[in-house]
Amino acid sequence: MILVDSNSICHMAKHSMKGLSWHEMKVGVIFGFLRQILSLAKTFETNKFIFVWDSKESLRKDIFPAYKEKRKSNKSEEDKELDALSYPQFDALRDEIVPSLGFKNNYIQKGYEADDLIAEFVRNNVRESKATIVSTDEDLYQLLSENVVMYSIRRKQTYTMKNLYKDYGVTPAQWIMVKAIAGCSTDEVPGIVGVGEKTAAKYLTKKLNVNSKTFQSIVKGGDIIARNLALVELPFEGVFPLNHDRDMLDLRKFIDVCSKYGFQSFLARDTFLQWRNFVFERS
Repeated sequence: MILVDSNSICHMAKHSMKGLSWHEMKVGVIFGFLRQILSLAKTFETNKFIFVWDSKESLRKDIFPAYKEKRKSNKSEEDKELDALSYPQFDALRDEIVPSLGFKNNYIQKGYEADDLIAEFVRNNVRESKATIVSTDEDLYQLLSENVVMYSIRRKQTYTMKNLYKDYGVTPAQWIMVKAIAGCSTDEVPGIVGVGEKTAAKYLTKKLNVNSKTFQSIVKGGDIIARNLALVELPFEGVFPLNHDRDMLDLRKFIDVCSKYGFQSFLARDTFLQWRNFVFERS
């Protein structure tokens, strides 16, 4: 199974395909997203996708109102214009296109992020089976196991629990505390001042000098760590369980989508055969 952080892929396509239009309609995000789905199906030889999406609302703001707040306030006018053209494509993919193609496992929950839904799915549906998480979010390292790995589209690399231990000397369970101590710059969650992830890992593995100022800062930072734990541990409290349904993939619907949005390159013979063989007719 491929667990797709769908917003992550859409944001990548937003920047890489922003100029693509069809009859004055912006379609770059949709094209880039679908292109990645074909690439993933070929790479992992499966058409078993679970798509998860971020909610526009965030329950984490109830704990920490500054959560991701600067992302909005720091945007330039050009960024805002690009968002206005791109976000309707996010909605079209989530609400219309992905379901119309026959993918039944397509989820969003109000107040929760894709990470939360991935974590909930892994906890309840991935035991003996294998799963690959497609995301760039390092918070998800806490979900790594013998059966769960992460894949970076940008780097074309798979990241495992062995990689995590090699890089930081910690287990996936310990990674939660690493993020609570060090914070998360991308989510604008401050950790202990002056403490990065590798230093936090040294603290947890008893490799940090107990007489150092850094060690004492971590010891005294219990309130910050406790707050951050509630923000970084996955899934966030209250997420609903996800059902795993059988897909009903429809090649004719795919052709309709390509015709509607002008994706003629997907319908060219060689590429179309790839879509048919790797996505729609794979057992």
